[in-house]
Amino acid sequence: MARFIKALLPLLSVLLLAGQQRLTAQSDTSVFSRLDLDRKGLEKVKASWLKKDYRNAAVQLLAYYRQRKDVHHPEVEATGPVPMPNAEERKKAEDGLKHIFFAHKGYKPYFYGDDINWQLWPVKDNELRWQLHRMYWWEPMGQMYRATGDEQYAKAWASQYLDWMAKNPQGLSPENDRFAWRPLEISHRVASQTAQFQYFLHSPAFTPEFLLAFLHNYYVHADYIVHHYSEKGNHLLFEAQRIITAGTFFPEYRDAAAWRASGTGILNKEIGVQVYPDGLQFELSFNYHIAAIQIFCRALEILQINGIADQFPASYKATVENMIMAVAEFTFPDYTYPMFSDAKLEKKSGLLRDFKGWAKVFPDNEVIRYFATDFKKGTPPAHLSNALKDGGIYIFRNGWTPDATMMVLKASPPAFWHSQPDNGTFELYIHGRNFFPDAGCYVYGGDEAVMKERNWFRQTRVHNTLTLDNADMEVNAKRLQWNTSPGWTSWYMKTQATKGSPIAVPFTL
Repeated sequence: MARFIKALLPLLSVLLLAGQQRLTAQSDTSVFSRLDLDRKGLEKVKASWLKKDYRNAAVQLLAYYRQRKDVHHPEVEATGPVPMPNAEERKKAEDGLKHIFFAHKGYKPYFYGDDINWQLWPVKDNELRWQLHRMYWWEPMGQMYRATGDEQYAKAWASQYLDWMAKNPQGLSPENDRFAWRPLEISHRVASQTAQFQYFLHSPAFTPEFLLAFLHNYYVHADYIVHHYSEKGNHLLFEAQRIITAGTFFPEYRDAAAWRASGTGILNKEIGVQVYPDGLQFELSFNYHIAAIQIFCRALEILQINGIADQFPASYKATVENMIMAVAEFTFPDYTYPMFSDAKLEKKSGLLRDFKGWAKVFPDNEVIRYFATDFKKGTPPAHLSNALKDGGIYIFRNGWTPDATMMVLKASPPAFWHSQPDNGTFELYIHGRNFFPDAGCYVYGGDEAVMKERNWFRQTRVHNTLTLDNADMEVNAKRLQWNTSPGWTSWYMKTQATKGSPIAVPFTL
């Protein structure tokens, strides 16, 4: 009997997928009841729905979305050309057609089967399985579709979307819920699927039937988030920002305003909890600091471009700007930054892109402009060395030009999950080279073998700091003194201008 049932599973999967693609009166009624059919532009949808002509209601709803002009996406227009993706993104898209899915930077893409096995776990690193359910290859497929017009990308996306729905229903198993239905992954899908919606909306593969399946699935996702927020940390920030995106990009849902209010309420509160007065995010790991900026900025941006940004006070925007200024302080001249705690090495192109995005939100900030233009326009800060005293990050520099010498030292208060016992560590950058790169992180969590690898990196002795008997150093750093001299700074800048020779700015710590 067990063998018989096992043999039937592929057939049942196909039947379930087919069922997702069929239009039924019951599913239509469920979808339409969640929409505000009195919204301007939905008159024909409502008329057909009242007549129980669900097929035509779906046709009219798709026409509405294809003609919609009053809702704006911060990154993707619903029509018009898009640039060809770079080689890395093209590979994700092309591999995705063959079910070879990119799920994590630390691993190669894996083949998940002709009949996709969404539960495959090739390496027992939790992040590999969590991030599979973020579908990093779907947006590149959308970019390829819009850049080339090749329908194979749209057909593959729609097919995989329905396949995921059929094979990963909430409650399938406690283990599958742990990975497929963690709020962070759900929120990632809520955000990324707005871009996918824009990319594929005008494809013939985006049928009225598919639209109803999409809107049903999207509602289930957004509704789940507002009832299952993470307790704290960057996960909570991501989830709140993305529920704002849901309520702004899909105002047709009856719950849209409540979603926006829920997300803005959390961000307004957490920006005061998670950000020190010096602008540093309290996890004290620079990747997550920048991620927090992106969260706060994206929430602000999508509300701004849709004319409803008044849900954030002026202090919110001022805090975000202060966070960006902290990035300018700890960034090396080559647009990398120290890999303290659970940080990862990033490319110049990524941070330069971030600064360009921030410059749009803060167009009058000349320092942000300086970093957004690769030091070509705008002006650098007037000071050189600086201390971010609340978060315990100390920056020593002799200039703001590409050939500057710079050191960043960490001596911080206790932080949270993404912090490591690395107080006292530093990185030293001289004339284009980092002479003391830190180890950063390896992995976050998984089975015993994976955790052994993670824990090796989470030792004080693998950082650029002193230890006694290789013991980890768990301390709350206390600043005894920090002085800089404006007179010396002024003298240095004049000397630099006339002689062109690097001289360290005096400081005491």
